Amino acid sequence: MVAPSDLYEFDTPYVKVLADPLTQCLSIRWKNYAPSGTYRSMLDTAVDLIRERGLRYFLSDQRRRGAILHADEVWLAMDWVPRMARTGLERAAIVQSADVFNSVAIDRVVGTVQPGIVFPIRLFNTPEEAEAWLYSPADVTS
Repeated sequence: MVAPSDLYEFDTPYVKVLADPLTQCLSIRWKNYAPSGTYRSMLDTAVDLIRERGLRYFLSDQRRRGAILHADEVWLAMDWVPRMARTGLERAAIVQSADVFNSVAIDRVVGTVQPGIVFPIRLFNTPEEAEAWLYSPADVTS
């Protein structure tokens, strides 16, 4: 098991990833558009980190992500989210992008996958709103 002091962080030109054992959260802050291979690789890393570190929460800040390609949208819904659902995750929060193509893609993915997974996914306008919900002691299953 990972010790509480084992903060994991890395920063690339596309994304900043933080796995915090104190908050039990993996956060991904997209800095700009990432090519499909980079995008998928970072999200695969997220699955691995959540599983390996026993994290309970996931936060994806999409505000600077830009458009999501249709092939990546399909991959998210059919491949990535089902794998994420098997990690033991309890809640996932997404900070929406102003980019209409990103926002519409994320809305479609969440609408497609939410009925078939055990943890709630919610969309927010700010990281502060997302974090407040993630760490709320209230039951969020409904």
